[in-house]
Amino acid sequence: MGLLELFNPLSAITGALTKAYEAKLAAGNDKDRIAAEVEIENLKARRDVVLSSVNDPWWSPRTIMGWCVAAFVVKTVLWDTVLGLGTTPNPGSMVWWIVVTVIGFFFVSKSAEGIASTIASSLRRR
Repeated sequence: MGLLELFNPLSAITGALTKAYEAKLAAGNDKDRIAAEVEIENLKARRDVVLSSVNDPWWSPRTIMGWCVAAFVVKTVLWDTVLGLGTTPNPGSMVWWIVVTVIGFFFVSKSAEGIASTIASSLRRR
């Protein structure tokens, strides 16, 4: 994975999608063609998940929670700890639990959406 894919996961999916279409065209038998079609559907589902998250409005709960947690982490970690420019009293274990949960939600929700869309696309084909 190159540096571009870290900041733009859509480019990696698009490149893989191009290769899957080429594999479908070059398929010598039905088994290879079907395997390429399944890969294409999976990649399309991943692409749709990435595009849907980009199109979240700024006022959606997921976006607001993400920005609040990002601001809290920047203030407590970067501003207070790394730069030493301030102090934040310990908000308690419940706030830290919520912060970790929201951060985990962002990573797990994207994976779960990708898995669910892959399963749904394979079930639609049957």
